[in-house]
Order: sequence, then structure tokens, then C-alpha cells
Amino acid sequence: METTTLPARLGRARRALRAVLSGLVLLELPVVAIWIGAAVGVAAVTAHVFDWFVMTDELLYERLAISVVHMHSPLPHIHGQLIPNVSQLYPLLLATVYRHGLVPSSLHAAHHLNAYVMTSAAVPAFLLARAVTHRRLAAYLVALLTVCVPWIVLSSFLLTEVVAYPAFLWAMLALHQATASPRLRNDVLALAGIALATLARTQFSILIVVLAAAIVGHELSLAEGRGRARLTSALRRSISGHRLLAGVCAVLAVAATVLAAAGRFSSTFGTYSQAVEGNPFPRHFVPFLAEHLATIAFALGVLPFVIGVAWLVAGLVRSSTPEQHAFAVLATITVAALAIEVTSFDLRFGSGLVRDRYLFYIVPLILVGFAGALSDRRWPRWSLLVPCAILAYGFSQAALPQFQKLNVDTPAAVLDDVLFDVVHGRHAARIVLIVGTLLLTAIFVQASLLLRRAYLAALLGVLVALLLPSETGYAFARLFAVNGTSGRPLSVDQGVVFDWVDRTIGTNAQVAMVPSPSILADYWASVGFWWDLEFWNESVDRAVYLPGQYLWTPSTFPKSFLRFDPRTGVANVTVAPYALEAETETRFRLDGHVASDTRATMLIHTTRPWRADWLTFGLYDDGWTKPGVTGTIRVFSAPGQQHAEIRYLTLGVRAPFGVTGRAFSARSNRTVVHSAANGVDRVLSLLKVCVPPHGYSDVHVSTPAATPIGYGQPITAASFFRQRTAGVLLTEIALADEVGGAC
Repeated sequence: METTTLPARLGRARRALRAVLSGLVLLELPVVAIWIGAAVGVAAVTAHVFDWFVMTDELLYERLAISVVHMHSPLPHIHGQLIPNVSQLYPLLLATVYRHGLVPSSLHAAHHLNAYVMTSAAVPAFLLARAVTHRRLAAYLVALLTVCVPWIVLSSFLLTEVVAYPAFLWAMLALHQATASPRLRNDVLALAGIALATLARTQFSILIVVLAAAIVGHELSLAEGRGRARLTSALRRSISGHRLLAGVCAVLAVAATVLAAAGRFSSTFGTYSQAVEGNPFPRHFVPFLAEHLATIAFALGVLPFVIGVAWLVAGLVRSSTPEQHAFAVLATITVAALAIEVTSFDLRFGSGLVRDRYLFYIVPLILVGFAGALSDRRWPRWSLLVPCAILAYGFSQAALPQFQKLNVDTPAAVLDDVLFDVVHGRHAARIVLIVGTLLLTAIFVQASLLLRRAYLAALLGVLVALLLPSETGYAFARLFAVNGTSGRPLSVDQGVVFDWVDRTIGTNAQVAMVPSPSILADYWASVGFWWDLEFWNESVDRAVYLPGQYLWTPSTFPKSFLRFDPRTGVANVTVAPYALEAETETRFRLDGHVASDTRATMLIHTTRPWRADWLTFGLYDDGWTKPGVTGTIRVFSAPGQQHAEIRYLTLGVRAPFGVTGRAFSARSNRTVVHSAANGVDRVLSLLKVCVPPHGYSDVHVSTPAATPIGYGQPITAASFFRQRTAGVLLTEIALADEVGGAC
């Protein structure tokens, strides 16, 4: 038996390590250069994004990241409570830049980080393309195109797509290895890749089904026999070659069955639980599915989609290598599965809009197919009919929406503007897209007959390498072309205006905000105002509401609901040491010391336990008096008050727009005011109120007239646009700290 000494073994190990390292340098340096170059270029653009754009998505992931920092826990918490969020990978990554400093500087660092993370998708895309095509040049082309697609604009926002894009491609690389080369190690890596992708976006949990189907589909091509015997042989080979994976799938199937029987299967998907409930194939599913694929194709310039998909379809029947067949099966099933999943979600929960933001992950798979066609010995022929048929039908159904600004749910829609600049009318645009698809395919077929293969491949590669970066640049240009959804220019740093709470009491304090319609007659401005307070201040980590009022964040944000004892003003809960209330709040005022009054918002260092200085009854929730109803302001005694005292209450009153004078009266047990309000500015009235110890006094406000005020109750967008009638608006209710003596 041959033996070797330890020095000899170490020498061989050193030589092997040097060979590996030198190979990595020679093989991977260009793709690293592509990644870093793309990251630097994208970061140069995202560095000019100084504001939020996607609400409440960005708020959610920012708060999840901040909770990781403050609570020192990787689990998803919002407002101090654990929430069922599976997509926690991005918040964990984001937490690394939210550890120090105020939110504006952290947001700036996050946009830099986004650029490097999202463009890192070039590396797994390169490795996947090289494993499939065995051509380094084709793999470099895929790496470049993967990070030069219009959806890279999503790196400008705090969204899970940033990390989900590379995570998905790493998962696909692992799935391809497991499909093409059955080994225990590859199965372990595939399962790890699926877990990573699922932590990035919950929708990728479907990849476990994709992997199982791809393995069976690949083994079918290797199995002998026909019909049922061949299928049985393929299943047997699939199980024997992937015992670990088969065991995991069996366990998951049993668990899913038990959970479904208990009615709890959907809850395992966390915040996306509703997506797995109900009928997954509603009406108009097939045309909407084709429209989804056509949208992706349009953003790729049509021909790369046609050629790439045609190569994948052809690869299902004949492939040059097992790796190519495994990829053709895997990519085809993945494209179909994600397209079906996203179409179902968009049709049921997405208002019928094609949200290509959820589907663009299939683009690198199609680009690998495109690169495979460029490097293959034969061009696809009959298989071109499949993508052409899909696109012709999809374009015939296309809505081709246009938006004033970049729509994050469908970045591909920016190209609709370019199309409509050339063609007027949606019907004409559809015809142009259908005819264009068929014409481009015919030109490709003709060119493949007339030109040498290498020349045509080079020409196609160069054209696509010029087209996709141009589209990406246009998407970024559209992003900055108009003000963002916050109503402010994205490129103007105004964070220092909004982070005043953190600068006043620090980022580690705890503040509960009390959302209310703080901006008169403007629903979305009021909603955005409170979004800003939470987004720009780490300390604003709680939110309290009266039941059913101003719930302007989704159910993923836990909410505390206030109830006050009408006899004492004591609240049912004490949420935080500090609270934020608008100066225009007319429902209640929490007792405490005002630490700051900034931007018409009071930061109150509250009395503990929480109690109200005053409560109102008989008013609309935003302070308008109801027709024929007298509004009541109940002023409570101060804590520790031993005898009756005079308190001073200031009321701000205005009439509806266009009303020059509206009589109103305000009565307390010490003062009676008769005055008139107008629709231009507020009229101030000062009343003395005698408040008994351990009790309260009521102030009554009434007006004999009422007219339509032009908008409804600003509880939801729907209720805001319902007409209502009201008398006068209480724009301010202020109880002075000063006491006027005994009464």
C-alpha cells in the first residue's frame, strides 16, 4: 500500500490550492469586474435617492431592520410585537446600516448597499450560464445583461427584491446542480438555496415543488421504456438518486396535509397567507397569464425572449449535454410556476394590474436560454412557434398602462410611454407589438439562413447589450423625472426636516404616534404626514388609535387601541413614555409635558398611566360638528387636584370653504361665547371652565346651520370621497397649563 509523508501531502495541497486560486482569478475576475462596475454605476444613481417612494412597503422593511437593531433579535418585530413575516433576509441585511446615526444617513447608506447587493446577481447568473453553455463569453454576456435590466431600478428602494434577485439565482444554480448531478451534497445545497430564497421572498417557497418536478422531468429523458413503465422508472430513479430530498418532500407533504385539515395551512406563509387561500385560477386567468409573459418580453426587446424561450422548449426534446437538458426542464418549469403564481396573485389581489415586479426573476433564466441559443450548434426552428404564439396572444390582451411617474409594481410600464410616442391608440399599439414580434422572428430566421452563425450570434449579443442598458437608464430617468409619491423631489435631501423627534429625544426613546387628519381637506397629505413621522424617526416605534379610525398602515403593523373612561379620562393602556399628537387633534389630548412642538405636532412626555386632559363627544372624528348635534368637550381635573379650579380652554373655529359667516356658540359653566366663523381662517375663542376635583366639566359647541363641506370622513380613501354635511370645524382645542384659581 502506497504511503506518503506529511510534507508531501502538504506540498500537494498547496499546489492544488494555488491552482484553484489561479483558476478563480483567471475565470472569475471578469465577472467580478462586471459586478463591481455595475454596482458602482447603480450606486452613483441610487445615491441621489433621498426619500421614500413605496409606502408602506419601505416603512415595513425599515421598521423590521430597526427592530433587529433595537431588540437584538433576528425575528420580525413591528411596534414591539412579533409578526408572521417570512421574508426577513432583507431586514437583517438592512440592519447593518441602521445601527448608528439618524435615519437620513442610514437611508443613504442603504441605497448604496442596495446597489451592491442587487447587482451581485451577476455572479450566480454567470455561474449558471457557464454550467449550461460551457462558454465563458456567453456566461459573461448573461452576467452583464442580468444587471442591466429595467428592474434594477428597484435598488433605489427599501424592498425585498434587492436581496431576492441574487438569492433566487443562487437557488437556481443549486437546483440546477441537484437536477443535473444527483448527489447528497447537491441536494443539501438545493434545500439551502430554497430556504435562502424563501427568506428573501415568501413566493419562492414554490421552488421545492419546482425542484421535485424538474428532477422527475429530467429523469424521464434518461428512463427506458414507454408510457407508464417509463414514468415509473423515472420516479424510481428520482427517489433513489435524491433520498434526502424525497424524505424532505414527504415530510412537507404530510405537514401540509395536516395543516390544511386543521385549517392552518395558509398561516405558514405569514403576511402572504391570503395568497394561498381561495380559487387560484379565477376568471380571465389564461389571457392575464399571457399578458404577464408578454410584458416581460416587451421589456427584454421581444427577440431575446423569443429566442431564449424557443431554445428552452427545444431543449426539452433534444439537448447537447445533460446539463442543458436539466436546465431546460428546470427553467421551463420555473418560468411556468412563477408566472402562474404571480398571475393568480395579481388577478385576485392586484386590481388586475400586471405586477412584473414579482415576475422579473425569470429574466436571467430566459437570458441563459438566449445565450444557450447563441452558443449552440443549431438555431431553434420549430420551437420559435411557442413563444411567438404566447406573445401574439399576450400582446392582444395587453393593457399597456401609462403612469405619471415610474410605477414600482410594473417598472416595465415605462416603455409603454416610448411605444405611445410612436403609435397613438392602444389598439394600434397592440397590432404593432404583434406584427413586430412576428416580423422580428421572421428576420431572425432569415438571417440565420443567410449569415454565418458566429456573425449572427455576435450581432444579436451586441444589439441586446446595447438595448437593455438603454432601457435601464430610461427607467432611472423616469424615476427622477417627477416628484416621488411623497410629493417631494427624490433627489432633494429633506430628512433633516422630518427626523426632529430623534434629534429631540434620541433614537433609543420610545414614542407612540396618534395619527389624525392633520392637513385640512387633503386625505393623502395627512396620511403621508404620519408615514413621514414614523419613517424618519427610529424612536417613533408605536402607534395608537381609537377603534376603527385612521388605520393608515396595513395589518402587518400591530396597533394599540385606546379607550378612555368617560368619568375620569384614564386610558385602558399606557403604550410609551412619549406620544405624538397633532395640534389639530380634536378627539382627545393626552396629559403630560410638551417636550417639543414642531411642524404642528406636539411631542408629549406623557403622564403615566395615560390619561386624557380632555375628550370630545358628538363631533365627526376630524372635528366638524354634525348637523343638529351639539358637540361636547369634556375637561378633566388634573392629577392630584384637591379643589375646584378655573382652567382656560381655547377653541379655534372655522366655517366650510366659501361660507363668509356662520354663527356658533360655545358654553362652559363660566363663559358663554356667541361668534361667527368664516371659511378663510379660524376664529379663536377663550373660555373659562370651572373643573371640580376628581371629576370633569363639559363645554358645549353648537351652530344652527350645516352645509356640504366638499369631502367625507378621512378614515379611508373611499370614505373621504363621500359627501357629508357639517356645521363648523374645530381646528384647535387647547387647554392651558395655567390655573386661574379656585372656583
